[in-house]
Amino acid sequence: MRKKVLCVFVSLILLFNCFPVALAVGPEGVENTQSSQYLSSYTVALIALSNGKMAVEMDVNATGYMTQVGVQELYIEQKINGVWQEFDTVYGAAHSDFFEYNDYTYLGEYFFYGVNGRQYRVTMTAFARNSSGSDTGDVMSVTATCHNP
Repeated sequence: MRKKVLCVFVSLILLFNCFPVALAVGPEGVENTQSSQYLSSYTVALIALSNGKMAVEMDVNATGYMTQVGVQELYIEQKINGVWQEFDTVYGAAHSDFFEYNDYTYLGEYFFYGVNGRQYRVTMTAFARNSSGSDTGDVMSVTATCHNP
C-alpha cells in the first residue's frame, strides 16, 4: 500500500511540474481544509493534457482509519457561450477505484476527453465512513482549458 501511495505521489509531482494545473480553490485557498469528524482535507486538480485529454487528480484525507474513504461523485462542467453547463457526472458507486477501504487516505485519477479550446471545471464530493457514521464535502477546481497541440 505504501508503494502505491508513494508511486502516485511521485507521479502527481512530476505531472504537476510538466503541465498547466488548475487546483481546487476552497475557502482556505488550494485545498479545502474544513475539518469534520471524518474528513480532514480534500483536493481536486484538473489538468489539460494533450490531444483533448483532461486529467482529474483527486486526494481525500480522513481524520483516521475509515472503513471507506474516497470520492462519491465528480460533477464535470463545460463553458459554452459564457454559460457553465453539465458535461458529465461520474459516480463513485460505478467506479470501485474511487475508494480505499480500511485506510485513511485516497489518491486517484480520472480521465476524460474534452473539446479543444473549451473550458472545464470539476466539483468533487469527498467521502469518508467508519462505524460511527460518515461525512461528505465538496470542493471545486479552477477552470482548465482543453487543448490539442
